[in-house]
Amino acid sequence: MPFAGWEWAVPPLLVLAWMWLGRRDSEVRGLGWTLAPGLLWLALFLWTGDRRLYFCYTMLYAVQLARLRRMQFRQVRGWGRAAGAGFAVIAAFLGIRIWQDATAAVLIVELLVAAGVLELGIVWRGGQPETPAQRAMVSLAASLAAFAGLAL
Repeated sequence: MPFAGWEWAVPPLLVLAWMWLGRRDSEVRGLGWTLAPGLLWLALFLWTGDRRLYFCYTMLYAVQLARLRRMQFRQVRGWGRAAGAGFAVIAAFLGIRIWQDATAAVLIVELLVAAGVLELGIVWRGGQPETPAQRAMVSLAASLAAFAGLAL
């Protein structure tokens, strides 16, 4: 399998679109840190062929976008906007999974794990400012939590 498929392009494109629309220099400079962790999941998928890794990959970008949005709105209302941004990526994921004919039971498990991982990814490190590298590490850790959530 030379390519993973169009589905794998959707999550990072959502994050990139938000970064482009926001046009904040600090976020654009962190573009490599935003995209690089996803390449690890993509490489692992290409190596193993395990389609379940798409969930972890998507959750990485959901947390990335949520944390970018949270940093934009550091006030209390920023937490809700962060969750909304993350759920936009999760909604795209669920739409793709429905298109792939995932069963209702699978979708429910994925949604519950996604909601927990997104919450964890948003609150991790509280409201402290972070560098793009720190955001990448938090999102990678959250995607590993997603992997563990599906494994259980």
